Amino acid sequence: MKQTLLTIYLIVFALPSWANEKFSINGNIIIYDTFKATDETLAEINWEDTNVLAKILSENPNIKTLQLNSLGGIIDAAEYMSDIIIDFELNTHVVGECSSSCAILFIAGEKRTIQRGSWLGFHQGSWDKDSIKEHYEYNKAEYGWANEFEHSSWIYKDTQKQIFRDMEYLIERGVEPLFAIKTMKADNEDMWYPRRKELEAAGVIRE
Repeated sequence: MKQTLLTIYLIVFALPSWANEKFSINGNIIIYDTFKATDETLAEINWEDTNVLAKILSENPNIKTLQLNSLGGIIDAAEYMSDIIIDFELNTHVVGECSSSCAILFIAGEKRTIQRGSWLGFHQGSWDKDSIKEHYEYNKAEYGWANEFEHSSWIYKDTQKQIFRDMEYLIERGVEPLFAIKTMKADNEDMWYPRRKELEAAGVIRE
């Protein structure tokens, strides 16, 4: 089923001309570095990157490792990319920083390593007010929301479902449950960078 969805995604979405800026190949390693995007608005994990990753992996079956350097980006896109990483049974390795939704990609790895002097960062998700307003206006007819208060009630329920999915994903990938809870302690304006020994003890780094 995943392979079918992957094939459909590759057919529907054409590969953008700028896409390879963030991706390069070194032997059996894909290097994914969002800092290399020349357009600042693209210097994050986005939906186009899911297409590029899938295309590279489908054309290079020898790839074993995804090397990461990113401050994160769109959570839904990172979750989709994590499914691709898991499906291709890639190892993940951080050189630089992998924080926010980039950590979702890292946790998807079979073997997970971090170069000395590099960082893995966690914090809570966020949803800005303009995007919430846009979501309400776009979906109110479909969901039957009579006003913003009904939308707020939906957000409250959906947020709890998302937190559950986040915790379930971390535990599924072998992360110690208490550590999984602690990934939520830093608010969106802050970042928690656990030390190496804590990452190793919690099963986040896995060699």
